[in-house]
Amino acid sequence: MDYNITYRQKDKGWQFIISYKDENGKWKQKSKQGFKSKKDAKPMADKMLEELKNNVNLKTPTDLINISFKEFTDMHLKHLKLHIEPNTLKSYICAIHAFSSLYTLPMNEINSMHIQNCIDDMVSRGLSESSIKGYLTRIKSLFRSSIETYNIINSSPIKNIRIKASKKSSSKKALSDAELNKLLNCLKVENEKYYIISLLASKCGLRIGEILGLTWDCVDFENNEIKINKQFKYINDSNFGIGELKSKNGNRIVPLPPKIAFELKVYKNSTPINIDNRLFNNRNVKSLSERLSMKYKKLGFNISVHELRHTYATNLISNGIDFKTAANLLGHDVHETMKTYSHVNDDMRSKAIKIINECI
Repeated sequence: MDYNITYRQKDKGWQFIISYKDENGKWKQKSKQGFKSKKDAKPMADKMLEELKNNVNLKTPTDLINISFKEFTDMHLKHLKLHIEPNTLKSYICAIHAFSSLYTLPMNEINSMHIQNCIDDMVSRGLSESSIKGYLTRIKSLFRSSIETYNIINSSPIKNIRIKASKKSSSKKALSDAELNKLLNCLKVENEKYYIISLLASKCGLRIGEILGLTWDCVDFENNEIKINKQFKYINDSNFGIGELKSKNGNRIVPLPPKIAFELKVYKNSTPINIDNRLFNNRNVKSLSERLSMKYKKLGFNISVHELRHTYATNLISNGIDFKTAANLLGHDVHETMKTYSHVNDDMRSKAIKIINECI
């Protein structure tokens, strides 16, 4: 709400004047006088201002004054659908569903206790800390839009929310060198395509969407590097296709180890080139990821293809690559990389202490 408050002496006392804009953008005023001092006038001015904000709904369109959480999110999602990626839209839908107990509440009646109750319920149901924080971030964005775009409420109810820290260590797995070599050797014998995909994940650190979006013109055998500039992903509610990367950090050039370059050349020479020049002609990222997990499990490894990328990252950090360089190679930001792989840095410190204690 646009407003300002002025104080002045009048008739041997003090007066406050609140100037504010109504729903038509016209300035109006409310005032009160007869206070002994400016200090005495201030609490009454604050109270009147709060009433103006919370009860009068000066700038809220009439049809939105009592809109419910579900009605608002349905309306706003129609707008978001035109401007965000399908996967991002799905994340909003999941977040809204996680706060389903708010569905029938009017937006202007939701308070921080309602939000905290939803969070506590998620904790009691065993949702991970990262999932809860992700949902809360999306909901916070929705409430911010209800303030800044629609003028439905004046302040966000998401304040001082507590999320119980998880005591569980990361569920992501990283294979040892011996385990990774065993897995890759088995795949090389059984399934050439799965073998090459697993190589690109574990030895170049590519995401599965980046692997499926990879075209031969981005594989530079002369300089032994791969240009990552697109990915295979959802382009609408049900179809996959080539699209932009997850973030600007995703655009990068990664080293192609000579041994992996050799394997890629063998694969290229033995495989017909697709009409779209992609290395792999799979049309569904999710189903391929599931089939890979089933194959790994059959070979004795209960991991996902993304955990092969995690193995690559872990190897970078554990072998002394600094976090900034590792983040660049992974297509992450530095903060996220440090947060995800801090445990590796702890292992490096432990190894250093062991060497110091033994050698000094």
